[in-house]
Amino acid sequence: MAKNKIIQVPRRFVQQEWGGTETVIIETSHELSKLGYDVEIFTSKVLSGITRENILGVPVRRFSYFYPRLGLSRENKIRLDMRGGNVFSPGFLLAVLFTRNIKVIHLHTGGFLGGFVRLVCRLRKIPYVLSIHGGALDLPAQQLKEIVAPLKGSFNWGKIFEVALRCDRVNRDAAAIICVCESERELMAKRYPQTKVVYVPNGVDIKRFASGDASRFKDKFVLGGKDILLYVGGFYPQKNHFVLLEAFAETVKSHPQTVLVLIGVAYDKAFYEKLTNQIAALNIAASVILLPNLKFEDNMLIDAYAAASVFVFPSKYETFGIVALEAWAARKPVICGKVGGLVSFIRDKENGLFFDVDSAQDLQHKIAMLLDDKDLAAKLAHNGAVEVQNYSWSKITEKLAAIYEGKEI
Repeated sequence: MAKNKIIQVPRRFVQQEWGGTETVIIETSHELSKLGYDVEIFTSKVLSGITRENILGVPVRRFSYFYPRLGLSRENKIRLDMRGGNVFSPGFLLAVLFTRNIKVIHLHTGGFLGGFVRLVCRLRKIPYVLSIHGGALDLPAQQLKEIVAPLKGSFNWGKIFEVALRCDRVNRDAAAIICVCESERELMAKRYPQTKVVYVPNGVDIKRFASGDASRFKDKFVLGGKDILLYVGGFYPQKNHFVLLEAFAETVKSHPQTVLVLIGVAYDKAFYEKLTNQIAALNIAASVILLPNLKFEDNMLIDAYAAASVFVFPSKYETFGIVALEAWAARKPVICGKVGGLVSFIRDKENGLFFDVDSAQDLQHKIAMLLDDKDLAAKLAHNGAVEVQNYSWSKITEKLAAIYEGKEI
């Protein structure tokens, strides 16, 4: 039997906590299936105790896990589950070891899961590739501090396993490292000169995000002819919601018929509560619509894009930024920071507008520009809609398949 199985390995994979990594995995899995590959997702039971299920047409297997740390509180364990936890899963190791007909294992995480995959692939002479989704080398210091904060006060007794598994060599020994940010690709190539490092951007389901119903969204929330500023992104500090709220509080003074819609997963419940408190303090609650934990497949998501006048993307850092592609597919102008992977495909005043991510005043100015200058807004939306044709999932997955087959891209 031909080896045509692709195992996708994220740290976690659940529908209720959906993000960019989950989108990449599910969309490329669909396209790989069309190309004749047998795709399955192996992951941990982080945020879900279901051992086997089918998510959007793709089989998922989950394995029990734990954090090898002494003194880890329940609260900090939950924080690690939500973001950045290094899970240890013997069941995962055994499953990968004994699964037949594997062609390639596609890692979307490192740590212990990466170490297990490296070990098994060396034993079975199977290649693995590694996608970098979260800024492995160029993550800003503040974001790194937030990720490691739950580890304080606990003892890492799992260090011996990290050393034994040579987790530090997961990147170096990969058949290819896939970066979605050109600047990170350059950093990775310098760090691992003997490893194949390639730039493969994320993609978007162009047809789906072009099919939203603006009237359905506006009717549901009784918005009439109001201008909608839309942001789609998880609710946690990196996403920079507070600068957006300050900018919006000034925007409604000069543009009172403007509404801000925020959609995303509430990863950090304390942060979300602070956000709602700030909305009340700025006296803008009547003009802000919060839609937390909206499922990715919910049509309200694409309807929100269709109804938007401007897509505002205030994040302080993004490894890539799929939501910008989603906005382009919906023919919407994009405002974003000149950060991370966004600079790889957004050109200021051509297909987007850059703003200073630390300046609410600058963001408010850029919002006003697009609300007042319809020609500029239309130009950015048109150029984005043209550019996004290069980012269909079929084109992106063809590049992945070439990497799996050992071909140059």
